[in-house]
Amino acid sequence: MNEILDIEKGLDLADNDKELYVELLKLYSTEAKFDVKELNDLIMKSEEEAASYVHRAKGACRQIAAVKAAAKGQEIEDILRKKAEGNLAPLINDFVKLLDETMKAVKQYLQNAEN
Repeated sequence: MNEILDIEKGLDLADNDKELYVELLKLYSTEAKFDVKELNDLIMKSEEEAASYVHRAKGACRQIAAVKAAAKGQEIEDILRKKAEGNLAPLINDFVKLLDETMKAVKQYLQNAEN
């Protein structure tokens, strides 16, 4: 699970307060919604708005130490903000996959924390 959700880093970010980290994970599991169709619509409308949309998702990942998803979100954001070049389509596909894996890891951790 550490590849997707770095629990040690997440706890460190929460000042080693496990209850706080669990609350952050619960918030993530209920509030972190990412819709690839919405992102694609935003890209067609405004790359700046699309970058902000990705920024929010990336920030939520960073807050819980979902390191791989946060890094992939940063790559996409950098391209949308013209700070880097690259092919968005495969990056977005990877990001969506990582977000899905992150959500599964969060739910698994929460389930284990309750037991």
